[in-house]
Amino acid sequence: MAEEVDTIIKNTNEEKVLFEWEAPERSFKKRDKDFWITAIAILVLFSVVLIFIKEFFLVVALVSVLFLYYVLSTVPPRMVKNKITNRGIKLQEANYDWRILLRFWFKKSLNSELLEFETNLRIPRQISIVINEADKEKIKEIVLKKLPLVESSPNFVDKLTKWFADRLPLEKREK
Repeated sequence: MAEEVDTIIKNTNEEKVLFEWEAPERSFKKRDKDFWITAIAILVLFSVVLIFIKEFFLVVALVSVLFLYYVLSTVPPRMVKNKITNRGIKLQEANYDWRILLRFWFKKSLNSELLEFETNLRIPRQISIVINEADKEKIKEIVLKKLPLVESSPNFVDKLTKWFADRLPLEKREK
């Protein structure tokens, strides 16, 4: 009888990997020369206006943001192993227990399919994981047993970004 109790306790404490996959650590899309020429031209024109109204720090901030985006667009992400376990999700060295995850949804970003989680933590408020499109249904089936799936409704920033992207394309559209 004591051995059966020990086995039951041991099995409930044992962490089991339900699904594991390897994917890039972030979304990535290599930008072409035309994109960067257009982006720099817009930044220069906008900077001239800001210099006339003496907003030098804003110009420096905008140049810094463009440089950061350049670096993220030219340096490819490394491949990492992600796991869904009976206790939560594991991303590289970070572990997120099911109790801190509130809900999840899928989202398309650049050329990648993302699995998004909302947490009850202050930082990070949201966790994004790149997934393989072929694994989407399997992941959905597993995570649905623990968390509710929500449709990702676009917030104000998403709507504003889409509006600008439609009216000011920086690169040729793929057909």
